[in-house]
Amino acid sequence: MLRLKAFICLFLLSFSAVAEEVWFTSTITRVYPHGDGHFVITFADDSPGCPSGIDPKYHRVKVGENGVTEEGLSLMFSAALAGAAAGKEVRINFDGSSSTCYINRLFVKY
Repeated sequence: MLRLKAFICLFLLSFSAVAEEVWFTSTITRVYPHGDGHFVITFADDSPGCPSGIDPKYHRVKVGENGVTEEGLSLMFSAALAGAAAGKEVRINFDGSSSTCYINRLFVKY
């Protein structure tokens, strides 16, 4: 009986760890790479779905966060720079359940 209760508690607690997917579109104002390889993007408009307390809101891309691989990080960095340089809107998908707003998908709207 004790094992069943422990299993039920662990099962219910696991739901709070699920990322909340949020889509957002805007033009990029900054691409800010860090020394550890991750980078931050800020946008012309703040996403209401990002609970970050920083102004402007930071959206981060980091290996190991929200399913991002090293190759994925490189591809998103390139796409973000291309979109910013062209002045195009960029659409991102990020984890809205965390104040770090980790991005896991990004595309440029041409």
